[in-house]
Amino acid sequence: MRPGEGTAGPAPARVAVCTLSSRELVGPLARLPGVALAGTLMTANLGIEEIVRTLARERTVRGLLVCGRDSPRFLAGQSLVALFRRGLPPGSGRIPGAAGHLPVLRSVTRREVEEVRARVELVDLRGERDPAVLRAAVAALVSALREAPPPGAGTGDGAASYGHKDPAFGLLHPVGRRKPLDTGIDGFVVITVDRTHGRIRLRHYASDVTPRHEMQGTRGETMLLGLLEAGVIEDPAHAGYLGGELAKAETALRLGLHYEQDLPLRPPGRPPRRGPRRTTGKERTTVADVPALEEFLTLVARTLGARDTVLDPHTPLGEQLTVDSVRVIELTVVLEEELGAELPDDADVARATPADLYKALLG
Repeated sequence: MRPGEGTAGPAPARVAVCTLSSRELVGPLARLPGVALAGTLMTANLGIEEIVRTLARERTVRGLLVCGRDSPRFLAGQSLVALFRRGLPPGSGRIPGAAGHLPVLRSVTRREVEEVRARVELVDLRGERDPAVLRAAVAALVSALREAPPPGAGTGDGAASYGHKDPAFGLLHPVGRRKPLDTGIDGFVVITVDRTHGRIRLRHYASDVTPRHEMQGTRGETMLLGLLEAGVIEDPAHAGYLGGELAKAETALRLGLHYEQDLPLRPPGRPPRRGPRRTTGKERTTVADVPALEEFLTLVARTLGARDTVLDPHTPLGEQLTVDSVRVIELTVVLEEELGAELPDDADVARATPADLYKALLG
């Protein structure tokens, strides 16, 4: 039940199942009668916080079965059991008796933990992966909970609700400033995918197109580390750019997608764009998601490397700024991929006005 994982099961929602690192158990156990939630647990901090939040929200869940293989390195299951047995001490987020890696809860309160502990009965079957044994254990837990009165029955306490506030994060915009290529990495880099040999090929050229270095590999991370180790890259922004491109190339190699540097991944044979994207109401950017015009102008200026420039909404960008092709590509990617703008295939961003680009966000 780490963030992003969880499978809904049939009603009635009474029991949750945590399979620790045994992913193969999630599907079969989630389909059992009486199971409301099933998922894995990989970490003794963020993962346990997600379980506490989920159980605090799903108030019909009164049992938690912990099973499957616990990670011998992170010991998330041992830490979860320790939390249910001992709770959190006042003024501390560290789980007493937990042996896992960094068993500290930052985004849930002691009160939330105590409410879950009082309502949810934990059954510790760590290490058990036999489906037949686990089916019987789930049935026994559901049966026992059906016979037992809910916590707080007759006292009015059972409907208590504890509000939860998500962790407060500082808001950052997905835009940064990258140095010109020739100063950032002393030249430029070309990345291609060699499907015949199953490799990613990276070639580094000097600014005058003189060959400098060549690297081949199958994993983007190790290739980026090799570039850093060799001193080819020193600018952090270009390291981020190349890391993203190498990750795209690795994904394309593994999944058989078409890779072209600086363009989004796509299935083989599909052109980069086929007119406006067809999106559903849920996928389409809503007016509430579109930044205010003033914020949009600042974002465009920063993306084009002119952080302190105040743009005129009605004057073409190319008349206000000197922009190279790399900056135009970066702005196009931000508009389409980050903000969801619907730009036509023949759009000339440099000749467009900021107001025209802003209208594309509004559809």
